[in-house]
Amino acid sequence: MAVETPFPPFHDSFTPALRKQYEEDGFLAFNHALSPGEVGEVRSSISELIRSHAFNAELSTFQARDEADGTNYSGARFNSKTSDFYFQVEPGYTPSPDRLDELEAHVRKLTWFENEAPIFQHIALKHPRILPLLRELLGGEITIYQSMGLLKPPGGVMKPWHQDNAYFRVENLDLMVGVWIAIDEAAPDNGCMHVWKGGHRAGPLKHKHTTDCEILPDRLESANVVPVPLEPGGILIFHSTLPHFTPPNTSDQRRRALQFHYRAVQNPIISREAFDRIFVEPDGKPASCHAAMQDNF
Repeated sequence: MAVETPFPPFHDSFTPALRKQYEEDGFLAFNHALSPGEVGEVRSSISELIRSHAFNAELSTFQARDEADGTNYSGARFNSKTSDFYFQVEPGYTPSPDRLDELEAHVRKLTWFENEAPIFQHIALKHPRILPLLRELLGGEITIYQSMGLLKPPGGVMKPWHQDNAYFRVENLDLMVGVWIAIDEAAPDNGCMHVWKGGHRAGPLKHKHTTDCEILPDRLESANVVPVPLEPGGILIFHSTLPHFTPPNTSDQRRRALQFHYRAVQNPIISREAFDRIFVEPDGKPASCHAAMQDNF
């Protein structure tokens, strides 16, 4: 599957034109942010991380699907015993120690993995090209807020429309940025990112909770929705209030990606209650995922 993308090679410097584009569109996209060698090392490290933790009683515990909490599609999970790292399979798939050779092809998400292999630490915490640009974007020193590996295998389900800031709880919504790095070719048929161009300027949008946290459909404007296809090693840098989704993977190819969120160090983490006074629609009603969960009770 060859993907044609309209995006230029990665920029090492954050120019005034890029800042203006980011402020207007809510995102920047480039190819070749990672080298082919870095991409290859990420792929092998993902495989090793899954192999080493699957049904390994010394390293992890297994949480079957029917033990899950009913959120985030209720896929079965493997939870590390030594860190916050875990990985989750697609809903409907039942892992088995007798079928470890097929497990990776059904994993949908890794979480809190940045300290689990040297290449992840390099990209998330030390990368000499990506992190300086993010510091320029956020106006100073930054710290990682979240890490996820989004592996959308063939048949992988849709991630519905949402704003990442709806999940978070920081004081300043503008001083949080998402970074999405393609590890495979990312195209519309295997679930590349789709964004509402300029949608961050609409501010917080009301979310509801079904099997996931998602924006109410009547808040969306489809006219400005654009796909963001990327080559392996390509990067999407986006405002954390930018509405986005990924469609199902209808191809026979995986669409692996790394996603990190960073906040400016001067942007404090606040309580859920305080955040629900900040992440509000124009009428003042809370719009976050936390508020959506409360609405369901």
